[in-house]
Amino acid sequence: MEANDRKKMTRNEQKDEEMPDLDRLSCLPDSIMSHILSFLDTISAIKTSMLSKRYRFLWTLSPILDFKLLRFNPYRFSRCYPNDFFDPKGLNVLSFEAHVNHVLQRREHSSLTMFRLSLHVPAGSEFIRNCIDYAARHKVRHLRIRSYTKQGSVVLPRLLLVSPSLTILHLNNAVCSSIELPKSLSLPNLKILRLKNFEFSDSNYNGEVFSGCLSLETLVLNKCWIRPADKLKTLGVNCLNLKNLEIKYWRSPWRCFLEQSISVNAPALDFFKFQGHIAKVKFRDDSPCVNKAWIDICCPTACASFDVNGRMESSSESLIEMIRQLRNVKSLSLSLRTVEVMSVSPCLQPFMFENLRFIRFTAEEKYGEMTIPIVTVMQLTKSATSDTLVFDGSKEQKNILKCSNVKPKEAARPVAISTHVLSFLLETSPCTEFLSIEIPKVQSDDITG
Repeated sequence: MEANDRKKMTRNEQKDEEMPDLDRLSCLPDSIMSHILSFLDTISAIKTSMLSKRYRFLWTLSPILDFKLLRFNPYRFSRCYPNDFFDPKGLNVLSFEAHVNHVLQRREHSSLTMFRLSLHVPAGSEFIRNCIDYAARHKVRHLRIRSYTKQGSVVLPRLLLVSPSLTILHLNNAVCSSIELPKSLSLPNLKILRLKNFEFSDSNYNGEVFSGCLSLETLVLNKCWIRPADKLKTLGVNCLNLKNLEIKYWRSPWRCFLEQSISVNAPALDFFKFQGHIAKVKFRDDSPCVNKAWIDICCPTACASFDVNGRMESSSESLIEMIRQLRNVKSLSLSLRTVEVMSVSPCLQPFMFENLRFIRFTAEEKYGEMTIPIVTVMQLTKSATSDTLVFDGSKEQKNILKCSNVKPKEAARPVAISTHVLSFLLETSPCTEFLSIEIPKVQSDDITG
């Protein structure tokens, strides 16, 4: 019996060796296959149609469409289309638009999880609007548009402005006014809204863009501004359920600094981030729920018609006023250049951060980090013999300060913190436990010098 069993096993092994390897991936259901293809950009997903008959139409089932026009080369996947499909001259934009339209026509009419159109070369405004309209009609949940057109602004379709399926919306103007900002939105399930390079004015803003999104939790305004010399002076951000607010690189010119402001009415706000040149941000009721704040201020110096020292002083005063409104924060992060702006103010009037437990000084290019007990910081500040305390991440300093997570000194750049600013922060935050200082990398010019 044992000999017969061995013969049977040998014959079975020989059969297994003779059988070709099964393509287990192709045996998966369409739903799983389309989910796998959704991790590819749309062009790569279409290319899989050349693998076998099994893959020929799978790309049409993908719930994600991702189109990017940078330098579109139609001949990279010309075998997927008829010979006369593309423009005979190989024109970049026309070929791209023909490709996108072909994909939208061939795709199964199922709901979309995500639709992204990223244009880095000018395209037709009607083409862009048709793409957005297609996404809205197919109940897109996540829409990302980088619009670039010189043929008039893109008017967002009404179907998108009232879409109940939309949860994430990113709108980016490659050039100003590529997308016409709607006066109002009615998006009941929108959670995240990101606007980049938009101008707000009396003609396109009445406050309903934000208040019409009742479920909005995250709002990012990147490189936006209020039109100079316009009737609109205050941008009102009224969002009752907003938890995260980021204002990055606000672009209003310095001459409008005194007359323009951003008014925030967000009683549930938990995190606030401000980055770039200072702007007047006014919080209603001093934002009692903000637990974390991250501020990175730089002082504008490009325009020679304004006094640089005056700008620094005005920026410092407005910065202190902004921080004063965040008196309930538990964690406060300030960039090193923000600390420099704060140090310009000759008299920092203390106020109470009753809940502040953790202060962090952040570096643009972090190399290491020092976390120091606040008691030690107070001792160093009191015993300081100069206007600054220098932290360099050296081994000796690490032992003295009893801090961790600091790499060798050779690659670290010393950080000088004004004792004036340190004293102010220590006086205003009696419950703070730790100060964390990020040590920047040594720059190449520092090494050569």
